Amino acid sequence: MRVALKDAAPLYRDAPEAREAREAADAAFDNFMQEALPHADAATRELACELVTDVLSSAGKQFSERPRTATEIEAYGDAMAEMFCAYLANVGAR
Repeated sequence: MRVALKDAAPLYRDAPEAREAREAADAAFDNFMQEALPHADAATRELACELVTDVLSSAGKQFSERPRTATEIEAYGDAMAEMFCAYLANVGAR
């Protein structure tokens, strides 16, 4: 699926709808980080947001390169969630 989307990217990447979707996703992540890290400064929240989105993107790409069972998907998702929660708890405690 990712390979097909990458091949089609030039056809839709710059469309107004794609830009609106990216802006909405960016706003959602910004809002999430504001709630998750209410005492962190803007630079810390921005770094956390960039790190989380980069890791999600990279890990998702790698993980989706071969078929997975529902059990594997759930286990991977749970482990990613634990990792992100631990990271955000650590950043929020600073």
